[in-house]
Amino acid sequence: MSTEKMLIESVAPVRIDLAGGTVDIWPLYLLLDSPKTINCGINLFAKTTLIAEPSSAPKVILESVDLKKSHTFTWEEILDSRTAAIPELVLPVRLLRYFAKLHSNPRALSLHMKTEAKSPAGAGLGGSSALSISIIGALWKWTNPRTPLDLEKDGEFLISLTRDVESQVLYGPAGLQDYYGAAFGGLQSLSWEIARNSRTALPVETLKEIEARTLLFYSGKSRNSGINNWQLFKGLIDRDPMIEQRFKAIVEATKKLEGALLKRDFKTSVAAIREEWETRKTLAPGISTPEMDEAYARASKVTDLAFKVCGAGGGGCFFIILPEKNPEIREAVKAAVLKSSEIRHLPFEAVPHGLTVRT
Repeated sequence: MSTEKMLIESVAPVRIDLAGGTVDIWPLYLLLDSPKTINCGINLFAKTTLIAEPSSAPKVILESVDLKKSHTFTWEEILDSRTAAIPELVLPVRLLRYFAKLHSNPRALSLHMKTEAKSPAGAGLGGSSALSISIIGALWKWTNPRTPLDLEKDGEFLISLTRDVESQVLYGPAGLQDYYGAAFGGLQSLSWEIARNSRTALPVETLKEIEARTLLFYSGKSRNSGINNWQLFKGLIDRDPMIEQRFKAIVEATKKLEGALLKRDFKTSVAAIREEWETRKTLAPGISTPEMDEAYARASKVTDLAFKVCGAGGGGCFFIILPEKNPEIREAVKAAVLKSSEIRHLPFEAVPHGLTVRT
């Protein structure tokens, strides 16, 4: 394994979850009838930069640009599972520990790993998972410098590893859709099955149609959708009949969306997203906020549309999708939403690709 100086850049997209969130958590999806999740990758990228080089005084620097946190470790601290890292850096420490044990001689190197994300914290866009996938992409390349990353071959491993380490850090179950969005990008339908998951990539032309019809907004407030996700998870495990019925409705709306997207029927697609949201918002208090609801009401006066808070359990972002591509109506909807001084528009482009690793 090479000990020459390496510079690696690893970039992964976040995702907009169109429908079928929460059902991507194991073993919840095993309790439902053929559940699916549909999302699309967007260019609010998470990025990891890794520099490793031979050194007579090796050290490890882990830096988070967004959190304005940086810490220097020895390799002994990184490799010792008893090391207590500062909370914000627990996840990168654990990921680095896993890959350092695969490296032939990490103690001969100084390593600087810097992370940064364009997605606002707590946005509900899967930003933390995209950041984890970008970290793993960089570390995978560090330990496999002469092997091209093949996501069709290695993607499932990267997703499984990220899921397991994040579950350790979160001390609870992690959903899978965010990892697939970061690893593969594009517009995809994810099917959750016994002993395997399958992914169907929808055409780039359909992805671009979704982009042209969608407006993304940040409420101005960071929100933890995982809290509500746990309540919903527990409700289904406890066989709460109301939760069971509503999850079934979410599954059916997501299947309806998949069928409409395959036909490029965007009127029905919008109706299916609206149907999924109308059910989801009744699952737990706090999935939406009064400010978001007011923005939805103002936009709905302009035209027929669908609204959905990003993040299965309610994050800080929401999107609006229109059945028609009409620039004037789009601008009128945007203006109606932005009457709230706290809300801001997040321009984005849909991306047909996922994790990209460059050296």
